[in-house]
Order: sequence, then C-alpha cells, then structure tokens
Amino acid sequence: MSDAIEIQNLKQEIQLLRQQVWPPQDIEFVEGLPIYYASQDQVEQYYQQWKPLIQRARQLCTPFMEDEPLDALHLPSHLNLPLFFFHVDRIRINKTRAKESKTFRNALSLVDKCGQFTDAELAAMKAWIDSDDTAALVAHREFVDLRTYVFQHNHPEYTRTRFYVNGIILGVEKHFKLVDARDKPRKQRSDSYSDPIADNGIWKVFGKYR
Repeated sequence: MSDAIEIQNLKQEIQLLRQQVWPPQDIEFVEGLPIYYASQDQVEQYYQQWKPLIQRARQLCTPFMEDEPLDALHLPSHLNLPLFFFHVDRIRINKTRAKESKTFRNALSLVDKCGQFTDAELAAMKAWIDSDDTAALVAHREFVDLRTYVFQHNHPEYTRTRFYVNGIILGVEKHFKLVDARDKPRKQRSDSYSDPIADNGIWKVFGKYR
C-alpha cells in the first residue's frame, strides 16, 4: 500500500476518533478556544486513545526517533491530530497582527488567488510586470493570528504553536499558570513594502524585483 493511501486511511480514522472523543470530556478548557488542560494522569489516560494514530502518523510523516519525547514532534496540521504537551508549567495565549504573503509572476495568477481588482489596478499590475524581466507582484493579506507559548517543566525553551484548527491538550503541573493576553495584541512588525499599486479591501498588492 502506498504512503499516500495509508495517509488517507489514517486521516479517515483520525476523523472518526474525533467524532467519538473530541472535545475531551471532564477536562478544563479555555472559554471559546480548543485549549484543554488537566492533571498528568488525566491527560495521559486521554492520550492513550490517540497514541496509536499519532505513532502511525509519525512513522508515515517523519523519520522515527525513539529518543524524542511524545510531545516533541509537530505533525502536519492537515492530519487534524490534537497536540499533546506534558509537564506544563505555564502557557501564554497571544493574539498577533500578522500578514499572509503571496508572490506572483503575472497579474492573472494573482487575480485567480486574490480576487477582483479595478481595471486601472489591473493595468498598473500588468505595467509593473512588463517593466522589467525581474519584476514580480507581492500580495499581502492582514489577519489576526492566535498562538500559544507552552512552557514545560525543566525545558529551557518554550514551544510556540498554532492551536486553533487541531486543538491542544496540556498535562499541567500543580503550579500551572495560564496567561491570556488576547486583549493586548502584539504589534505587527513594520512592513518593508509601502504604496500598494492595488488594494481590493482584502489584499494589498505591491511591486517588487526578484
């Protein structure tokens, strides 16, 4: 059986298990978010239901490494597996202003991905592309990004992860602290691009040279 077929079968089994045991019951959670936390024993017990699928996913998607902790490897998000972390001292939930960026070599491809623009904007984009062999178009879409910073006991580094799609389960220490900083969005990094040549209200388009 090919890896592609095995991964498709795995995704179907993951979806079936999610229907049966997700969200986890009798576990505390952050209001409005798929973040769940409980004692190590409770989370370990819940993890056992997911363990066979997670191990299969690792064998299919990453080189198997026996010395890796169970929660260390992040698998592809399209598998829709929840993330597990154990011995968590603290998490911080951050809301960050961010931007998606796409680069295009012609205006038609950009319109196909980013939607309609005015005739004048289309003409400006085409003129930019035609102006130089190294000319390209870069489209930016601003959005608000939610992330968690997970601090584990005796780990020198925190783990930053997106959690909104697949969910996250935390086995926490007795002194666990949850810091919810969503009401204080972090500042977006300054943009190196200015003066868009097109803007349809969602995507801003800039000219650049490759």
